[in-house]
Amino acid sequence: MTPPIIRHRSGPPATPPNNDNRNALILAVAVHLLLLVALILGVNWRTEAPGPVEVQLWADGNSPVAPPPTPQPEQPKPQPKPEPQPEPEKAPEPPPPPPPPPPPPPPEPEAQPKTEEVDPEIAIQEAKKKREQEEKAREAAEAKEKARLEEERKQSELKEKKRLEQERQAAEKAAAEKAAAAKAAADKAAAEKAAAEKAAADKAAAEKKAKDDAAKKAAAEKAATEKAAAEKAAADKAAAAKAAAEKAAAEKAAAEKAAAAKKAAADKALKDAFRNDALGAAGIPGGTADRNQAGGGRDSGYAAKVRACILPGVAYQPPPRNGSANPTAQYRVQLGTDGKVNGVNLTQSSGNPAFDRAVETGIRRCNPFPKPSTGGYDKFIDVVHKMYD
Repeated sequence: MTPPIIRHRSGPPATPPNNDNRNALILAVAVHLLLLVALILGVNWRTEAPGPVEVQLWADGNSPVAPPPTPQPEQPKPQPKPEPQPEPEKAPEPPPPPPPPPPPPPPEPEAQPKTEEVDPEIAIQEAKKKREQEEKAREAAEAKEKARLEEERKQSELKEKKRLEQERQAAEKAAAEKAAAAKAAADKAAAEKAAAEKAAADKAAAEKKAKDDAAKKAAAEKAATEKAAAEKAAADKAAAAKAAAEKAAAEKAAAEKAAAAKKAAADKALKDAFRNDALGAAGIPGGTADRNQAGGGRDSGYAAKVRACILPGVAYQPPPRNGSANPTAQYRVQLGTDGKVNGVNLTQSSGNPAFDRAVETGIRRCNPFPKPSTGGYDKFIDVVHKMYD
């Protein structure tokens, strides 16, 4: 069942139309005259006293004091007919009940008081008074309803303000929480970024330091290597200089010794040549210097000349002599027509390659060969050189 709908007007109550009082007065007088005539006729026609007069006044529109319409009760739903049940077996009849007591006598009707006859003027005044009371009650009800509506409006506005304030506070709180969360996220992101940048900077600094350390180490190793190389080069250079100086000193001593030996050999060869020349001039054959040219035809004096030419070029310091062995190197020398050496061939080795090379060097340094005292140069000359003379 739906509840009754009560409509309330939010505006001011409707004011009754302002009619002309003269027309109302004329109409009231006419009504009073008609009522008076009807009362006279009723008193004359009826023997019974008339009842009270009831006047109903209807207001224009819905009255705020009118009670709400009574709700109509719901129609009961029809119940289904019960199915016929089998008749139970008849029980033995009980004994008859005792007779009921006699009913009390009905009350005597009360005599209704006779209603006094109401004056129409009084009825009109009472009706007017009642209408005024109802109007006042309606106005009071309207004022009360208006106050109630105003209170409801104020309460609604207050609730709306509270709701809006709560929504505003909730929005501010949500915005503050959102701003705090955004700030926390930004701070976290900034901290993470700063940590990442610091880690990257630390890593770059560590890599740079490692690179610098490696470069310094490499430079130090290079400097040490260069220093060691320089020291080694200086040591080698000093050793080489020392060796060169020693070699130069040894070579100089050897050269001086060779020069002295060469000079001694040249002096000896010259003496032998002079002696051989003197012997040859005296007709005495060769002494200690044999003839050394192939094909003969030369005296022993030429052999002494050749020996004197070759001996200074033989740079060899013979070891101390051991026994009677005397290593001998023999070469065949090919000469040109001008006495220059065209070829040197080893025909018999002394068994000492160094001595053989020294003899060959002495032969090649004797260039050209001494010119014979008579005739031209022989094509081939056999040179025999002994280590120990």
